[in-house]
Amino acid sequence: MKLFYFLITALLLGTAASLPVAPKGDPVKAIQGLVGRILSQEWVDKFSYEVIPATSDGFDVFEVDTDDKTKRPVFRGNNGVALAAAFNYYLKYYCYCSVSWGLNGTGDQLKLPSTLPLPSEGKRVIFPNRYRYYQNVCTVSYSMAWWDWNRWEREIDWMAMNGLNLILSFTGQEFVWKIFYSSLGLTDDEMSNFFSGPAFLAWQRMGNIHGWAGPLDDDWVTEQAILQKQIVVQIRMFGMINVLPGFAGHVPKGLKRLYPNANYTQSAQWITFGPEYSEDYLLEPTDPLFVKLGNKFYDILISQYGTDHVYNADTYNEMEPSNTDLNFLKESNAAIYNAMKKSDPNATYLMQGWLFRDGRFWTNERIKAYLSGVPNDDMIILDLSSEQAPVWSNTQSFFGKPFIWCMLHNYGGIRGIYGNLTTIGNDPIDARLTNGSTMVGVGMTPEAIEHNPIMYDLMGEMSWRSEKVEAVMPWVEDYARRRYGTMTDNIRNAWTLLLNGAYQFHWSGQIKSLLVRHPEFNMAFDKRFATYNIATAWSYLVTDAVNGNDPEVGPLLYDIVDIGRQVIVNTFADVYTIYTNAYSAYMIKKDSNVYTAMKDLAKSWTTMFEDLDMLLGSNANFLLGTWIDDARTSAQPGSSSSAVDKIEYNARNQITMWGPIENIEDYAAKEWSGLVSSYYAQRWKLFINTIDESIMNDKAFNKIAYESMLFTFEKNWGEKIEAYPTTPTGDTIELSNKLMQKYYHNMDYVNAKYMSKMDADIPSDDLYGGTVNLWANTTEQYVVLCEMNPSCVGFSFSYVNKNPKMVSFKTKASGMTVEKGRMLYVKQ
Repeated sequence: MKLFYFLITALLLGTAASLPVAPKGDPVKAIQGLVGRILSQEWVDKFSYEVIPATSDGFDVFEVDTDDKTKRPVFRGNNGVALAAAFNYYLKYYCYCSVSWGLNGTGDQLKLPSTLPLPSEGKRVIFPNRYRYYQNVCTVSYSMAWWDWNRWEREIDWMAMNGLNLILSFTGQEFVWKIFYSSLGLTDDEMSNFFSGPAFLAWQRMGNIHGWAGPLDDDWVTEQAILQKQIVVQIRMFGMINVLPGFAGHVPKGLKRLYPNANYTQSAQWITFGPEYSEDYLLEPTDPLFVKLGNKFYDILISQYGTDHVYNADTYNEMEPSNTDLNFLKESNAAIYNAMKKSDPNATYLMQGWLFRDGRFWTNERIKAYLSGVPNDDMIILDLSSEQAPVWSNTQSFFGKPFIWCMLHNYGGIRGIYGNLTTIGNDPIDARLTNGSTMVGVGMTPEAIEHNPIMYDLMGEMSWRSEKVEAVMPWVEDYARRRYGTMTDNIRNAWTLLLNGAYQFHWSGQIKSLLVRHPEFNMAFDKRFATYNIATAWSYLVTDAVNGNDPEVGPLLYDIVDIGRQVIVNTFADVYTIYTNAYSAYMIKKDSNVYTAMKDLAKSWTTMFEDLDMLLGSNANFLLGTWIDDARTSAQPGSSSSAVDKIEYNARNQITMWGPIENIEDYAAKEWSGLVSSYYAQRWKLFINTIDESIMNDKAFNKIAYESMLFTFEKNWGEKIEAYPTTPTGDTIELSNKLMQKYYHNMDYVNAKYMSKMDADIPSDDLYGGTVNLWANTTEQYVVLCEMNPSCVGFSFSYVNKNPKMVSFKTKASGMTVEKGRMLYVKQ
């Protein structure tokens, strides 16, 4: 294998000299290529493009205007990114169009006017942020692991259009690491045992794990290196800056054989990974060998991919240094920096500030000492989750270090409609204008992408906005018009509800539905917004589409599926609460009527999986088959079947067990068609069946036997080799309209179908053995839940200040009594 690497290295080294050493780019060529890809080649000559100077202090600038000579729209900018941002501004604010994530362009709405609008007055925008950063070190594994060049080219276009100019370029680094370790004398086995599988490289690179789901296929590694060549060149074409991987000191165990006298620290166990896959070795930065080896690594890296002089290194991500001595901390960070500087005198050290959130170790005194090892002008800190837990404001702007205000937003690629648009539209500007602030940019740092497009649309604009978006609703209306190509009362009403609920939500950490979680009792979940509000928003969009008021553009269909998905999983959580409360009541009272009601509810519960899988299966962006097919396709032609199957195992394991023994189970769960039916539904059926067996045998729930069966199922599913559909089936609008009749009812429906009585109740024979506190808090949603069980004839709930809670579902419509503070509804 070593001979192979030296040969392929020679081949790639031959192209290294042609790579630019700085991102000078070709702005006009870059923007013309982008316009041709986004709109089609025939549109390229319908616009004019001009390169103008940056501001006197070096800030990017763009202009949108009318070319007096050609009478065409003209885009001006000081580089390719600025020109792309001008083009995007024109599409959004003159043509009411939109470019967003979506498979095969399904996220775009590009119905341009037949006559292109000409700006009556020129628009000039000076970027207030010198740097606009993109990606999290995890994004490359959670979202980009299987991307080919076409998908990367599309993403780079999206980056440029959103004004992003500081781009994490981590693809293909294993090729460099293998050359590096081979040159030191590590054996093939020592390297093979070190590198994790392709779906888990992010955490191996950070020193959290090693070897899990490996080994890496040599052909796959080489193909990734070739892909990286294309990526870095295209990024430079636009004048963006590639952030290349740095030497952080995480090394294979085999290095101890070669350098036995060096100082190593073995990390603590990461999550629940044992020593077989964690407790990695760190070459202490204070050891003289660190700078020596780091210098060698950077020389190889730069020879392969050129450099834009920015390197990311995170030595202590989710782990603690071995020493609390302040001077040790300072010298450790200085060594990381010096290794870069020795190879590249112009190096800038970029690091994630994620570690500083751990206040148990990282006191302000220690943070200050650690950062003091690097000159202020040569370091940039990513305040990785500024919108949720900013560090800059508690550390005097990282004690003078330049930092980038970042929106993290998503963990693991979990699907969920949430975010806070007001925070995004205001806080970055407050941070930049705060006295003493060292903020130099904004960034998007999600662990995974391709969800909640509205959040990233606004965050993209914050790259160039110098004023706050204080009135968010007018911006949201404009966003919806651009996204769908029209505006109606129903669209406006839908997005008003979405803004006031899901997108004004303050959250912390991961937001995950119960449906994708390991089934068990007493599962807590975040009631982050009223289900009825989002169900009503869904009904507005579906009704408009059914009546032909909205064009059936890709973004509209995506949103209808995504909002419908949220409605179903929210409802699922309430059904779970009812069912498990009923089981608890049965085990106390042994009421056969409660057991019968549970069995009826279980039947409806399992149909929810069918409903959800069918809805998701109608849209290309929600298919398990695409994820698995992309993974298998990422293998080189001619790869062995075992190598391809190993990649599929990586793809399956990441989104389910995440490790050999459910180590980070369901952290990267996805509500995708195929995954819902073949995995989540089967897990919940096993849970229900085990409950049923406990009742039939009059025994307590056998948790040990259940967990064993569940683990066996999950493990077997992860080891399967099986294809799933990669093309959607069914009509999204028809399916949504049908499902809406089940999951959404308004008060007109309630008043027509139910008789109501205030201060009344039917106190006996509650369907599930008593009252329960649900996520649902509206009469309309109680009706949805009642009609899922044929035995339900009505419900009552207590009300406090007209807010419903503590609902009970009824089996009888007679026997009404006076009950102050309760509201009764009975089917007519």
